[in-house]
Amino acid sequence: MSWKAIDALDDARDATASLLLPFDAGRWARLAIIGLFVGSLGSGGTSFTNTGNTGVTAPGDTGAPPSDLPIDGLPGFATPENLMLIAGGIVVAAIVLLLVWMFASAVMQFVFVDGVVSKDVRIRTPFRERLRLGARLFAFQIGIFLAVVLVIGIPILAVVLGGIAVSGLMFLLAIPLVFLAILLFLVAGLIQQLTTDFVVPTMIAEDKHVLSSWRRVAPLFRAELSEFGLYVLIRFVLGILASIGIGIATALVLLVVAIPFAIVGGALFLALNAAGFGFFAPVSLAVFGVLGVLFVITAIAVSALVQMPVVTFFRYYSLFLLGSADEELDLVSQFRTDDDSSAPEGATPA
Repeated sequence: MSWKAIDALDDARDATASLLLPFDAGRWARLAIIGLFVGSLGSGGTSFTNTGNTGVTAPGDTGAPPSDLPIDGLPGFATPENLMLIAGGIVVAAIVLLLVWMFASAVMQFVFVDGVVSKDVRIRTPFRERLRLGARLFAFQIGIFLAVVLVIGIPILAVVLGGIAVSGLMFLLAIPLVFLAILLFLVAGLIQQLTTDFVVPTMIAEDKHVLSSWRRVAPLFRAELSEFGLYVLIRFVLGILASIGIGIATALVLLVVAIPFAIVGGALFLALNAAGFGFFAPVSLAVFGVLGVLFVITAIAVSALVQMPVVTFFRYYSLFLLGSADEELDLVSQFRTDDDSSAPEGATPA
């Protein structure tokens, strides 16, 4: 018995190789930029962990600020009210930036499919052309998020606004809510994954809304439940393995990249120190701040390049499985070989 979800792995590997080889710097760079937005190796893309504060203090360090810190010398505008306004502004700006990123990521899902299908990887023109579909996907994603938040948040708000006293019994009653939250996040994650993997190509193939495309592919999920179930399992396992491999590869590359940054940083420190500028002098902070920003940008670029082949493979994997389940939604028929047993029954091999 031939499993389409397994046969699609070989097709995805061959298609990925045909797209990435021979090496083209421009194509790799564009795919890396797109992959930075859509990168998903399971439940999400590669992320950086904040290691600025590990919670470990040096011997004898109580964690309190130095006693000689000139607290009374703070600027006059640093009142509690102004600090609250600044903190609120930062939060609002962060939310706006997050929404902008999510919208761009939604549009990039379509740009990515266009690129891997046509092998003509572009960003600006497809981005403008797919704004409408991307906006629909973005609204759907926000709706899923709000639905989960409301289901979890309403009981919490009822307790807070109802003035119910918090007791040991309340904590026991909260246990089912915790399990419900975990279940909801898992379901929401699965819906998001199936949407980007199969609904997005369907929206492109038939120019439909998100919900219409879901109604289009839902019968395929039911008819090929074992195939798509196996796909979810394989993708989950491969996603974990790929995340580990990408993390190790990125760390090794960054160790090499960090060497010239360390050399330059050390030289600048000695030069500034010789000129009479301490490490915390404004000039020193500005110089090392620029150097730090350059290293962060380099780290992001390295991560994007390392994960890009894997993200491309996963995109081809979903496209081949979707096409093998329904030839009308087969966007990668041109990549199938003449003896491809995973092609839809009755379909003519490309």
